[in-house]
Amino acid sequence: MEQCRTTIADLPRGVYDHASHSELADRGLRRYNPYLFDFDSTPLSLDEPAEHWDEPVKRNHLERRASAIQRLKLEHGERNIDAVIQNTRDLGPKGMSLVTYHNAMHRQARSAFVVGAYYPALVATCALGERILNHLILDLRDSFKSSPHYRKVYNKDSFDKWPRSVEMLTDWNVLLPEAAENFLILETLRHRSVHFNPETYATMREDALLALTLLGKIISRQFGYFGGQPWFIEDTPGAQFIKTEYENHPFVRIYLIPASGFVGVNYGMEFLGSGWVHLDYADYGDGSLSDEEFAKAERERDPAKVVTRAMIEAQDTKMKGT
Repeated sequence: MEQCRTTIADLPRGVYDHASHSELADRGLRRYNPYLFDFDSTPLSLDEPAEHWDEPVKRNHLERRASAIQRLKLEHGERNIDAVIQNTRDLGPKGMSLVTYHNAMHRQARSAFVVGAYYPALVATCALGERILNHLILDLRDSFKSSPHYRKVYNKDSFDKWPRSVEMLTDWNVLLPEAAENFLILETLRHRSVHFNPETYATMREDALLALTLLGKIISRQFGYFGGQPWFIEDTPGAQFIKTEYENHPFVRIYLIPASGFVGVNYGMEFLGSGWVHLDYADYGDGSLSDEEFAKAERERDPAKVVTRAMIEAQDTKMKGT
């Protein structure tokens, strides 16, 4: 009797039906591709054009700069626009991060700094750092029940000892080294700023900027893309794919895979009203690819074979006519 072959077309949510992807006949030819992300590059548009730039390049940059300044005026008002521009430039771009709980709060802390509310920005940034550590432990602890740390955290609702939290998440191979290091620096700044310290008055802007810089590095490294994170396949310019060996890693499974589509090398992307979505073939056939082979096939794919909406509609029309 012929065995039933399960394909993406058989799943109600297709490439996003994460719980059913293990059933796919062609799963060895697919990888998870994160597609939900948050970033803000506005500060990069605010620099003055360099003298050595060609005139067309200068003109385009000045147009983008004027547009960025207009957006800042609409968002923050015109009264202190020069300070707003300088604060935005000093803050730098908001790094690319997967869409999760911290994005809105990070944006609010950055906005406080931009308008000159330095102490609110400082305290909010430190509080968000602690919240991220708490989220990671609470979201992931049940995946580490055999860990000696588990008995210390299984029945708690919050954690305020940063070094202990960082040690635990590091031992679980969740927190990346650079993120761990920056958490500990941010914790020192938190203690100096939140607990009474007269020196805070003189360094408020400097401390707020440092705190936001540290938090930005933490988020970009732990939750970001294109930063050499160990769970992503190397050498896939312009896109990120999760390594097969990391698909069951607790951090990847809980944070990254729900924000990913399960695609083959010829997948396409389409922007709809709600954001970007994947377009893909229903079945890539039999066989499997190593991560290195997948990367090579994705880099060398034939543009004519990349899935488009027109291809899908033409296939649907053909199927209806048979």
